[in-house]
Amino acid sequence: MNFLVRLFGMNKVVEKGADMIDEAIDTPQERSERDTADLAKTREMALPSHGSWFDVLVDGFSRLVRPGVTLWLLGGFTGWWALPKPGIVEPYWENVFMIVLTFWFGGRAILKDLPAAIRLMKGK
Repeated sequence: MNFLVRLFGMNKVVEKGADMIDEAIDTPQERSERDTADLAKTREMALPSHGSWFDVLVDGFSRLVRPGVTLWLLGGFTGWWALPKPGIVEPYWENVFMIVLTFWFGGRAILKDLPAAIRLMKGK
């Protein structure tokens, strides 16, 4: 580097370039230290904060919503129990139901994959 400084006489420019390269390229040790710190932060965030029985109850209910709706739909589709007929349900509540399902399961599954699957089942 001294050769470049003497050749071009740009001490600050060369130092700044060297610093930028040093920041841009990670050594395995730097990567390992960063990953260890990130893992520790992630584990801190993931620890459950169940201070009372109410916290445990709310956490349990919040984890049961998606599986509960899925089982309800699966049971209805397989004939274990009857689902409401689409003609009986008001369009407002159908839209609300579709919005909630889209939020839970993702838009692609509801808006693209499910209609394609229904078309295949109908043979079209």
